[in-house]
Amino acid sequence: MQVELINHKDEESDSSTPPTKRAKSTNLNKGTSKKPTKAKLTPLESQFISLKLNHRDKLLAVQVGYKFKFFADDAAIASKILNIMLLPGTTKFEDLKNGKFAYCSIPDNRLHIHLQRLLNYGYKVAVIKQTESAAIKNMESSNKSGLFERKITGVYTKATYMGDEINTGDPNFYVKNSGDDGQLGDYILCLDELNAPQQISIVAVQPLTGDIIHDTFRDNITRDELETRFAYITPSEILVINNQSSISKETLKCIKSLNKGTMNIMHVKCPSDLEEEFVKSFEKITTDDNDLIQLSQYYQVNFSASVLSCVCELIKYLEQFKLANVFTITSNVNNFVNSRKFMLLPSHTLQALEIFRNETDPSSEQGTLAWLLNHTRTKMGQRLLKKWISMPLINIDAINSRLDAIDDLTSDFNHLIDALKNQLNSIGKAGSDLEKLLIKVHYSSTYNMERITRKDLYLMLKCFDEVFRMIKNFGEKPLLELKASVKSDLLKGIFEELYDLSKDGNLTKFLKLINPSEALNDRNVTDQKIGFFHLGQDPMTDDISKELEEISKVEQDLNTELQEIRKFLKRPNLSYVTNLKESHLIEVRNGKQVDSLPKDWIKISGTKSVSRFRNPTIIELHKRLQYHNELLLKNCDIAFNKFLGMIDNHYRFFNQAVKQLSIFDCLLSFTASSLMNSNYVRPKILPDEQRIEIKKSRNPIIENLPHSYSNYVANDINISYLKERVIIITGPNMGGKSSYVKQVALLTIMCQIGCFIPCESAEVGIFDSIFIRMGASDNILKGKSTFMIEMLELANIISNFTDKSLIILDEIGRGTGTNDGIAIAYSILKYLIEDPKKPLTLFITHYPSLHTLENDYPQVVGNYHMNFMEKGVKNEKEWPEIVFLYTLVKGVVSNLYGLNVAKLAGIPTDVIQQAYEVSERLKSIVEMENINKFSLEFCKLIQMIKKNEVDENYITDKLIELSRLNKL
Repeated sequence: MQVELINHKDEESDSSTPPTKRAKSTNLNKGTSKKPTKAKLTPLESQFISLKLNHRDKLLAVQVGYKFKFFADDAAIASKILNIMLLPGTTKFEDLKNGKFAYCSIPDNRLHIHLQRLLNYGYKVAVIKQTESAAIKNMESSNKSGLFERKITGVYTKATYMGDEINTGDPNFYVKNSGDDGQLGDYILCLDELNAPQQISIVAVQPLTGDIIHDTFRDNITRDELETRFAYITPSEILVINNQSSISKETLKCIKSLNKGTMNIMHVKCPSDLEEEFVKSFEKITTDDNDLIQLSQYYQVNFSASVLSCVCELIKYLEQFKLANVFTITSNVNNFVNSRKFMLLPSHTLQALEIFRNETDPSSEQGTLAWLLNHTRTKMGQRLLKKWISMPLINIDAINSRLDAIDDLTSDFNHLIDALKNQLNSIGKAGSDLEKLLIKVHYSSTYNMERITRKDLYLMLKCFDEVFRMIKNFGEKPLLELKASVKSDLLKGIFEELYDLSKDGNLTKFLKLINPSEALNDRNVTDQKIGFFHLGQDPMTDDISKELEEISKVEQDLNTELQEIRKFLKRPNLSYVTNLKESHLIEVRNGKQVDSLPKDWIKISGTKSVSRFRNPTIIELHKRLQYHNELLLKNCDIAFNKFLGMIDNHYRFFNQAVKQLSIFDCLLSFTASSLMNSNYVRPKILPDEQRIEIKKSRNPIIENLPHSYSNYVANDINISYLKERVIIITGPNMGGKSSYVKQVALLTIMCQIGCFIPCESAEVGIFDSIFIRMGASDNILKGKSTFMIEMLELANIISNFTDKSLIILDEIGRGTGTNDGIAIAYSILKYLIEDPKKPLTLFITHYPSLHTLENDYPQVVGNYHMNFMEKGVKNEKEWPEIVFLYTLVKGVVSNLYGLNVAKLAGIPTDVIQQAYEVSERLKSIVEMENINKFSLEFCKLIQMIKKNEVDENYITDKLIELSRLNKL
């Protein structure tokens, strides 16, 4: 696939410009660039140019001996990022007037480290290696003195690199390598937008695990649905189908606004003949006709044309990375949204509750719900935990099964459970990411690449074997006893599944083929390759045995020749010497002995006292030995690849074990979360009642922060569909209003993911969605003001809430003037009160006048405030100082005490007193006389938004008109 950067200025900037992490927008359908001007080139430079012409979108790392070199503009970029010397020459690829490229270089055994740094800056890097050795070139090539053949052996981006080059370089250069490099894995996402009907389809792939997510949905003008999917998936690369002009400006704005600096955005054309493209795509990743038919049927039957377009483009894109065969594992394909199984948490909810991202310090996970609940032992468990947190359950049996598991894991000791826990601890301490290693086997077997090392493969198989052996050794009786003693069907299912898997004998057969001592010997990769298999146990190792026999014959001939040389030189104890990797040398002292040697003996090396030679026979035998050694290593790689294919045929078997171990890891994590603090209790889940009744509840995040709140104040939560389902909360600034409503939402989510919660007792209904609107901030990238963002987000909430939604609104109307703000807050609140779906609502406001709604709807609305005490009030003209009590109590607060916060911030007392006097005067100005009329018109606008009958411009004009109506 030929790719061209749209923004050439970015790639060809002046070398003095420091490197920055930034996205690169590319067009995958444009042709290659013009050829550089002619100049006298070295053969290596000519080879580089021929490769670069077809790979302009990549940095090329070219292997030259024991180094990797970057040339021209690639070198300018690499030298800045890697902080290495740039040797002089032209950095412009199209300009070679002085006939010399600038270049920089790195040692081959440091490629892995430097490669990661380049990828983290958002670049795509192609690794070009010498594909023939000197030995094979001398024996087989007709052009023995020509340039070494070089090919692209790997193309990588941040999302597609899996430590493939960790062992590049000297095979005997030891690099400590565990199966885990700390990655959880980035996604690559493809997006297709249709105008009739207006809908978006996405397919996202996580190469590190093989996870595939698809979805098709309709969206509003703010692209809230798309933004929600980006919040969950967080792609580092996006393919957009159609040309830039064909994608709506709203979608492009959404993509660009979510770009964190290193996201690559690429535009591709829509397939002209989808059916033909689809077949061609799958022919590239499977050679079996039956598999091709089954795959075609699976995708064509289950997915829409727009999803299939995304699949085709991702296969084409991933083919350059040799990862496209991920789509042959259909068991890893999942729908993003399944309304019958999971609670909906829009992106604004994830952000407001800081589920995964700390909004104060985005670089740290501390303070998030994911941080609180993550006590997993393995990376595969950590990935599954993130999915569990992002997709709370709405099936009561599934929720109770997780809660039952926590009860079971915290009750009586069970030897089988404890043994599996110890196995999981061992996997985690060893750093073996079984999920990642398993998908590496799949990629390697298809593309004849060694993405997984022999040591990692053996350790992976050994991990599985130890788990299965442990389960099998316990036998069926302890399993039956466990099933009788535990309540959780989920926990029972883990052990049943693992016990059934342990009966399979293929894993034992695989391990019998491996020589463990050599498999673990990664200090000498050459010896490891040769000794990895027990020879003679499988036909795939026959060629290895054959080459070992050939090598043995050559070595015998070399020994025979040595005997002759001993006789000739009259040195019976003479032996071959090795110097600087040159073996089979005859070392002779300088002087008469050297002078008497035959003229056809070739001097290889020497010192002042000795010279080292090879005679013609040794030269020939040495070449043959090198040749057969190279063939031996090739045959070892071929056999290893066949072995990977054998294991990959059982991918689903191993993957099922990974899933069960991951589930067990997550349950242990929830158990640890429930035990780390006192007074964590099991919530009672209500099947058919929308009610949250929690006694002495605590905010799970705040009480676990390092600056522990030892005097943290617990609060009751009582909100019900039948009584006071709409709660209006007022109170002083910094009094704890926002913390309280976030606490309600967090505890609800924790209940539905199957976790114990911090309180004395809890009865909680099942909610299918939580909508939150809080905070006020402009979004310049989206081109919208605070007020417009607020209105559009409210419109999205109103369009999507159900009778099982929990809605939290904080300071609605704050983004506009006081009168308009009161009118809008009143209108929204009244709409939620009167809507037939009757969602549970928590409404924080600084507008005390809204308390009158309790009188109008006494069984529906309740007024509450965060309690406090006044002190130091001498007369009515002075502003009072307050003490926060942080408890929710019945009643409304007319004074908002914002001036107390000003005092805490250090504002001078005389300024605060003046502000207090102005505030008291303004209270008499605000009236409600026009609000009812405003509310009626505003509710009409809401209904139009809900039915998707208006666009953004109409909403803006209507809000301006309503604002004029509300002027006093």
